[in-house]
Amino acid sequence: MKGALRFGCDLARDPTLAGIERVYTRLFGPPILGLRIRARYLLPILHGLRREPFRRIADAGSGRGCFTVHLARLFPEAEVIGFDLDAGQVERNNAIVRRVGLSNCRFAVQDVTRIPAREVYDFILSADNLEHLEDDRAQCGVFFRALRPGGRILFHVPHLTRNVFGRRRTNFLGIEGHVRAGYTREGLCAMLRDAGFAIERGSYSYDSIETLANDLSYAITGGRELRKALYGAAFPILLALARCGSAPRGDGSGLIVLARRPGLTGR
Repeated sequence: MKGALRFGCDLARDPTLAGIERVYTRLFGPPILGLRIRARYLLPILHGLRREPFRRIADAGSGRGCFTVHLARLFPEAEVIGFDLDAGQVERNNAIVRRVGLSNCRFAVQDVTRIPAREVYDFILSADNLEHLEDDRAQCGVFFRALRPGGRILFHVPHLTRNVFGRRRTNFLGIEGHVRAGYTREGLCAMLRDAGFAIERGSYSYDSIETLANDLSYAITGGRELRKALYGAAFPILLALARCGSAPRGDGSGLIVLARRPGLTGR
């Protein structure tokens, strides 16, 4: 996929990274296994939308900004903004986009539950964001109102259960900021329909191999970026293991839903 190999490599431009961290990121890409697994599923969907005439795009809960920057490159005519509550991360992300010269991309400190926009955005990305919010139903309404009629939104969330070679258990509850384990596909789609969205597609992510690799990653970091030296040594191996996975045919440990606000864009 054109451009996919560059995904996240701009993190090496983070001015707060030590020299060895920059070299490591240039060699292996962003050392965040969950992010890399999600990208395997979300990037093909984003690239499938690249001919859409999006003019304003929001990444709700942008974190390290990898998807935000990728969207800015994928839609060079669009204004792309990443929202996050972490002011320090927002500052670092803005420093990165200045260094790489992306004039159509910026980051702002913004609580996604209080997005004031009404019918402004053509596309919103919400990747692993809903499980952090107490009132996820209200948030779906916030997103619906922020989209223009005809606008689309792409969600990725954890599934309610983690599935590894037929063995199921409740998804992680101890990850910092999570207020729920996850969702079922039926439950998430029903919640989005209640908010007014039309569902365009729903599928699973994180097959058994990817989930196993992610479990091993969690065992090292505890979901809180602990034991960085050990994780740095293990990450290339875990990434190689995860790349052996493939799209789940049935239940996976993650969910993807692409939805649309009904109506014409009026452009």
